[in-house]
Amino acid sequence: MKALSTLNPVIVLDITHAGYGILKSLYRYKIPLYGFTFCHEHIELKTRYAQKTFIYNSLENLKFQLIELSKNSILKPVLMLTNDEKVEFVMKNLNELKQYLIINVPEPKIANSLTDKILLKKIVKELKIRVPQTVNIEQKEDSLKVKELTLPIIVKPFLKSDEWHNAGFSKAHIFEDYNSFEKVFPKMFEVEPRIVAQEFIPGGDNNIYYCLTYYNSNGECICHFTGQKIRQWKVLTGSTASTRPTINPFVTNETLRIFNSLKLKGLGSIEFKKHEITGEFYMIEPTAGRVNLQEYIATCAGVNIPLKAYCDMTGHKIHPLEKVNPNVIFIDERSELLSFFEYNSQKNLSIYKWFESVKGKRYYRLLNSFDYKICLSILLITTRRLSGFFLRKSLNIKRP
Repeated sequence: MKALSTLNPVIVLDITHAGYGILKSLYRYKIPLYGFTFCHEHIELKTRYAQKTFIYNSLENLKFQLIELSKNSILKPVLMLTNDEKVEFVMKNLNELKQYLIINVPEPKIANSLTDKILLKKIVKELKIRVPQTVNIEQKEDSLKVKELTLPIIVKPFLKSDEWHNAGFSKAHIFEDYNSFEKVFPKMFEVEPRIVAQEFIPGGDNNIYYCLTYYNSNGECICHFTGQKIRQWKVLTGSTASTRPTINPFVTNETLRIFNSLKLKGLGSIEFKKHEITGEFYMIEPTAGRVNLQEYIATCAGVNIPLKAYCDMTGHKIHPLEKVNPNVIFIDERSELLSFFEYNSQKNLSIYKWFESVKGKRYYRLLNSFDYKICLSILLITTRRLSGFFLRKSLNIKRP
């Protein structure tokens, strides 16, 4: 392993959710790590994994801070991204940012084709990818096209922006009838004027599989990892609450076929859902240019994608310390707890069955012995929320 002074720093944008997994994946290799986020309240700001964390208040301010940090670094930093909004930001400023940062992202045309639901339709047709019946909504009048879809339908934004999240909307919403959709749609459209509606593929959370990849600047796949979700939050529509490695030749081979055909560069992943009745797999969400929320499961299983990406971009030769272990589970603590309560309330998951479902070596998104400040913060937040819950219950007070 190289000495600290000879290793390029890594800038993680943002350090929340998937970004914290990048920090954990790279910290033990003594790589200088820096994290960015937009919110003072994000618990990840307390992390010991990063040498320093930064808060930005606008994308222009973010660009300024990234350039200043690079100017003050002896070696050019590597930039790693964690959400679609930041991929879009980098694409718009790519030529300028590349002067200061090492960046390996897909060609803008490819990235846009995978993240823009309109352009994605062309790729789906050309590569003969099986997808759910879909309607893209870019004008209010387009919402009428939703009635062409078979119920139930699942609705989500083109771009999961901070504004979408801050408005209280989850990753996606399921509607059992058209009237319910018509009531909520105007509020959604106000926040994000580009929305996609799809027919919901029958099956539970554990019918969702994914393949995570990294491609070098020549479009060659350096590494890949395939996993299966156990639970999501919100149930059926949300992000990963718990997941495990799996062997699924179709998911792996179809992901590589699609990305190889597109000559992808950088990070990319595809989620598929297995139809409960037919057993057919449908592509439900591709990503490009960033890590996925459950990326850390790959590191836990012995495939450290952020490290492989780092070595490819910098030319450093660092031997991975992780041991291959297919019997691991990754758990997002808060999401898993909420998911369990919902399944349990529906009599679909007992405590015994929960333990059975997460057998293996368990790794958590936030809880770990090294980052004690984060652990203490989680304990305090949980204690405060539970105390408030039981106090309201004892006084028979309903939360507004």
